Amino acid sequence: MQGLVKNFNKEKGYGFITVDEGEDIFFH
Repeated sequence: MQGLVKNFNKEKGYGFITVDEGEDIFFH
């Protein structure tokens, strides 16, 4: 699986990755 970091909130420590399949994945 590959993706691109869509956004990341450094203060809150989470963000979203957009993967090639088209869905956004939440990470922390």
